[in-house]
Amino acid sequence: MSRHRLDYQSHRATLERECDLIVAVSGDELDLPVPTCPQWRLSDLLAHLGDVFTFFRTQLETATPESPCEPGSRGVPAGTDLVEWFEVAAAELQSTLDGHDREEPCWNWSGEDLTADWVCRRMALESAVHRYDAELSVGSPTSLDRDLAVDGIDEWIGVHLATDVPESPNASLGGVLCLACSDHEAAWTVEVTAGRLRWREGRGPADAVLVGTASDLYLYCWNRRPLETLELTGNRAVAAAWSSLTV
Repeated sequence: MSRHRLDYQSHRATLERECDLIVAVSGDELDLPVPTCPQWRLSDLLAHLGDVFTFFRTQLETATPESPCEPGSRGVPAGTDLVEWFEVAAAELQSTLDGHDREEPCWNWSGEDLTADWVCRRMALESAVHRYDAELSVGSPTSLDRDLAVDGIDEWIGVHLATDVPESPNASLGGVLCLACSDHEAAWTVEVTAGRLRWREGRGPADAVLVGTASDLYLYCWNRRPLETLELTGNRAVAAAWSSLTV
């Protein structure tokens, strides 16, 4: 396990906090567009995230790590208040997580770490990024918690890239990239060539180096912050390719 990974209770607390913030900023603004999610409005963001919560609550409850289980229903029922539905979906997921030990079995799409711990981490990070989206929609975006963002970069590399890159034989950065946090000692050196991922923690020789706050680096991974937000040394094309490796 990465030394940057937060524990189960930290992820659980993050999930609750970020969901509360999403509800607080959404309010009566559900028709506002989400700049970081083209063609979405805030109503779409809440519907998407609530549906994700329902799906993973079902995985936790069925505890069948071999294959996913489809929830009894998906989407927002007709005539239902969207914000109230989202709050219930979030509360039910949180309650289900509270009733599980971190090592209890649960399916996830990565095929690795098939436990409730994986789900708790993923839901916390998913909620944090979408909280940023929601705040951006209303014009008041705030940074992610530093330690959570460090954890998020680690997950982006060790889970998302590790899952997606082998399925994309043409995936390439065009060189070695180093990511270094300006507000934390964390750094990563990454190479992607012909669908193969190599990475390690720490600084190392690289064709491009990106330095920024952990929040800005993590949000850049998910195309939420522009490259210009970060301090770049070296090959711009390598740095620009970073956020296009997965979605």
